[in-house]
Amino acid sequence: MFRFGLVLLVAAVTFGGWRLLDSHVQAANVEGPLHGVTYAPWAKDQDPLSAKSSGVFSFLRTAFTEAPPPPVKPRKEQIERDFATMAGHVEYVRTYRTSDGGEEMPEIAARHGLKLVPGAWIYSAIEAKQQFGRDAAEVNAEETRALIRMANQNPNVIDRVMVGNENILRWDAQKDDRDNTAVSPAQLIREIRNVKRNVKVPVSTAEPWHIWLRYPELAREVDFLAVHILPYWDEQSSETPLEYLKNKIKLLRQAYPNKNIIVTEVGWPSNGAERRSPGTGLVKRATPAEQAKNIRDMVAWLKSQNIDYFVVEAIDQPWKAYDLEGKAGGYWGLWNADRQPKFAWTGPVETFPQWWRCAAWSLAAALPLMALFLWKWRDVGAVGQLAFCGLAVLSTSAVAYGAAVAAGTYMVTGEVIGWAALAFFLVLSLAMALVQALEMVETIWRRRWRREALPAAKMIAHQPADRIWPKVSLHLAICNEPPAMVMETLDSLAALDYPDFEVIVIDNNTKDPAVWRPVQDYCAQLGERFRFFHFDVMKGFKAGALNYVLSQTAPDAKVIGVIDSDYMVRPDWLKAVVPYFDDPKVSYVQAPQDHRDWRDDRFKEMLNWEYAGFFDIGMCLRNEYDAIIQHGTMTLVRKDRMEEMDGWATWCITEDTELGLRLMEKGYGAMYSRERFGHGLTPDHFAGYKKQRFRWAYGAMQIMKAHAGRMLGKGTRLTFWQKYHFVAGWLPWFADALNLIFTWAGLVWALAVLVPPVFGLKPVGLPPAEFIVPTIGIFIFKLVYSFSLYADRVECSFRQSLGAALAGLALTYTVGRAVIYGLATSRLPFMRTPKMDERATLGMALGMARGEALLMILLWIAALVLWNTSGVIDPEARLWAGFMVVQSLPFTAAVVVSLVNALEQMRHAQAAFEPAPRAAPASAGPAMQPAQ
Repeated sequence: MFRFGLVLLVAAVTFGGWRLLDSHVQAANVEGPLHGVTYAPWAKDQDPLSAKSSGVFSFLRTAFTEAPPPPVKPRKEQIERDFATMAGHVEYVRTYRTSDGGEEMPEIAARHGLKLVPGAWIYSAIEAKQQFGRDAAEVNAEETRALIRMANQNPNVIDRVMVGNENILRWDAQKDDRDNTAVSPAQLIREIRNVKRNVKVPVSTAEPWHIWLRYPELAREVDFLAVHILPYWDEQSSETPLEYLKNKIKLLRQAYPNKNIIVTEVGWPSNGAERRSPGTGLVKRATPAEQAKNIRDMVAWLKSQNIDYFVVEAIDQPWKAYDLEGKAGGYWGLWNADRQPKFAWTGPVETFPQWWRCAAWSLAAALPLMALFLWKWRDVGAVGQLAFCGLAVLSTSAVAYGAAVAAGTYMVTGEVIGWAALAFFLVLSLAMALVQALEMVETIWRRRWRREALPAAKMIAHQPADRIWPKVSLHLAICNEPPAMVMETLDSLAALDYPDFEVIVIDNNTKDPAVWRPVQDYCAQLGERFRFFHFDVMKGFKAGALNYVLSQTAPDAKVIGVIDSDYMVRPDWLKAVVPYFDDPKVSYVQAPQDHRDWRDDRFKEMLNWEYAGFFDIGMCLRNEYDAIIQHGTMTLVRKDRMEEMDGWATWCITEDTELGLRLMEKGYGAMYSRERFGHGLTPDHFAGYKKQRFRWAYGAMQIMKAHAGRMLGKGTRLTFWQKYHFVAGWLPWFADALNLIFTWAGLVWALAVLVPPVFGLKPVGLPPAEFIVPTIGIFIFKLVYSFSLYADRVECSFRQSLGAALAGLALTYTVGRAVIYGLATSRLPFMRTPKMDERATLGMALGMARGEALLMILLWIAALVLWNTSGVIDPEARLWAGFMVVQSLPFTAAVVVSLVNALEQMRHAQAAFEPAPRAAPASAGPAMQPAQ
């Protein structure tokens, strides 16, 4: 009953949250039909500019022929349907070209009670050559002759005509060029005079308001001012759209008091980039609600002033978004491309009317996730259940919102592919984040830990005095390790408080006898319990060496132990964990890795606590499901189980984890103790840290590829939870690979946005904000996830957890590369983590993070350029720039950690050369004694 109530609560919050996105905006009511609309007769699947396509296809076409393909023609039946749609809603229809079905339009308009204001398109030399392969004079003559014929043959339908559209605007922008790419005022005036001589209706040309003010000679030639007033495009204005319209009309009336003014284009897009005024910061948004409000307000005012107007445009023209005006160009219609009205002309305007559909879909998608969670994860407390269900529905809501935006977006095939790829990345990222959310809520709000190991003292105290302890054979594989360090490890093994054990040391592939002989001699000094083997060449790396040692193990040994060469173990290690083997199902017992050399080194401190997170969080949770990862050092394994498994796998560079998985596939279990029984050395430098993690991630990919068939099939005794936790453990590494791919893709995308305008080409559009915002949200969630788990499970300060987070973030690039390499290749050489290998230069530090530094710099440069170019007028460009800075954080972390490493080593090196402080004189009083 409680779970049912929780689902109802989440559902209510979901609908309430979506409802907050919707509001009602007041706008002027517009009664009766509109005076006019502009109209382009193209269907959703047509592009009139396809004849002058650019890019690779255009190059290939013109490589074989100079002749352009025939121009696209509008469909007569489509014009018929469109005029029928507009009938009763508008009085006039303005068109732009006589070649766009102009001969048929007057008859169709008359049938539907509409009037026409036809236009003749005046082509520049370049336009005519590109589209028709002919001279501009010839093409323009055809356009104007057709316009004259239409006006003279249809006086009942046509009562004014237009010659040209924004020709002077384009000429004004290119007037410094000398290549005749635009139509000059003198040329346009000649065309206007020609039409005026041959028709009996008023004649004009259409230009934006500022062109009319700048060229009074043009105004003298026309019978009325045909003015375009489109506040959306003016980035310098800080006025509201209605104020903008009023002020421009006022300026025109002052300049031309005796001219009739007709607003031949007024409107607002329902989709497209936000536009920001650099001077005032005012942001203009292209949304359905903004379109409805602004058009209604402007049309109502124009009607009140008895100014004839044409709303641009009747029907959305998706082709304009690809070829002319950017994304917004395709969304100026009062009807969408499927010929459905976009908004009502009276009553309040809803900002997000589809909120309830999005809420329903997001909840429907989240319900299976919530049901599975509430069914399978029963040990999570109420707060944790609520937290996960909330995150689940938040994730599906992000997908639902993106889907809603996609449904209202016109796309060509390339955009469909791009959106599909982004959607795939988003869904995958959200799925990975939800897996981490599961770990978070199950760890923090778990009601009880069922399989938690007993403290060492308690376990030892429970053992009977006459207990027979099984013999343990401890194996230590070394390769080029400092002899003094290995001797310390052997001393700690010799001090073990355990009645029956042996230690076998094997040195393989160490060429210098001065390195391995001291260890051999030391083993001889420690007595018969210690044996030493050396091989100049040993195939199979560490696994091959351990397999040889297994063959030399005492026949009466029951348990095999493996530790690293730098570990110093507690005397009670074996007595505290060997008793777990009393359970015949337990095949291996694992204790954490820990470190002893980090307390006076900020770099090593960061690494130490980053490691601790895995052992105090992930491993403890896995132990609850008997799904722990075997990680080599501080591990004990039943000898007979190892022999059954044929020892360690020499094909895998993480042979320890692979053996643990094989044991579980056979139905054997494991046990984990969170208590630290041994302490080793952290990597001395960032390169060693990266190399170690690369090996772990690459090995995980080897294991995944080798065992995927058995894990997914039925030929295994793995439980559901064991399968889940092995896959869940790999997912964060896949997320790092995904992040790396996304970073490179983002840089390429940024280049496609920034470079084309330099060469006068059209740039690629920015990635939709609907994908950027959730991705930033996922990053923020991961920070919350990390710090909350550390606060709950790891005994460190906030500063130390911050350092751990920075160290883990610094490995993103390394792990991502390892996953990609691991999926693409079969074998890489084993890479050992060197110990006591100190380097102390800033140059080496930067060299250890050179790949990350390069990506960081590229992302910063791209973000800076985007911010100061496209971002000046497009807020979404600045959002993308901010996203690129967020993307750079893992690589910045790597540079920071490598610098911390170098600075700490330099500090230690300097301290080593400084003389020790002199002791105080014996006669000095207590106040003169050195502080303790």
